[in-house]
Amino acid sequence: MAAGYDVIVIGGGAGGLVVTAGAAQLGLKTALVEKGDRLGGDCLHYGCVPSKTLIHSAKVASLLRRAPEFGLDGQDTPVDFARVTAHVRDVIAQIQKHDDPERFRGYGAEVFFGPARFVSPHEVEVSGQRLAGRKFVLATGSRPLVPPVEGLEAAGYLTNETVFGLGRLPPSLLVMGGGPIGLELAQALARLGARVTGLDFSPPAIVAARAFAAEPGFAERTRFVAANVYDAPAALAEHDRFDRVFVS
Repeated sequence: MAAGYDVIVIGGGAGGLVVTAGAAQLGLKTALVEKGDRLGGDCLHYGCVPSKTLIHSAKVASLLRRAPEFGLDGQDTPVDFARVTAHVRDVIAQIQKHDDPERFRGYGAEVFFGPARFVSPHEVEVSGQRLAGRKFVLATGSRPLVPPVEGLEAAGYLTNETVFGLGRLPPSLLVMGGGPIGLELAQALARLGARVTGLDFSPPAIVAARAFAAEPGFAERTRFVAANVYDAPAALAEHDRFDRVFVS
């Protein structure tokens, strides 16, 4: 017989955790289902937390090089990228403590790990166990959209789900997409010493690229190609070679 709940939340990311905590503390019998092996979702593991940590480290590295502008001694030494990514992982681990399953169990919610599958309008199955709910909240997050560009699959592209696991800074990087994720990664990795080429045709991306180029020392390490990402093979010069490709 299926266990019964007032509300079943599917997805243990930022949205799902807020709903779970609120519903449980209001006295509703609440179940939280997360398909992975840890809570926190994109924001903690692949988005807000690692990206902003990397951006901050990159900003500090940039300011150290620019210290003479502020009447201080500068420091223009190569960045130990492995230490930077280790710092990113440490920050994630610190915040992960606040997303411990026991915290939500302490609120009165039950936490289940495994993919959820609807077996009826009011039941889901998780790892062979059926859960029945009066209401469901779908907070399943998102995944990177990879454009069908010729040769991209063979290139071994990076996304926001893999880039923060790099142990070595790519000497050169092609960033496909000029949205917030692409632009912030392009800026951070350029500040850390990579040569970055951005590819996008949207006006906001072009404006941001011009602002990047205005930063001292940035123009030599960055280039922007105004073209649709789907036209990447035609838009880039034949001699263009990149150590890694980041899709955003």
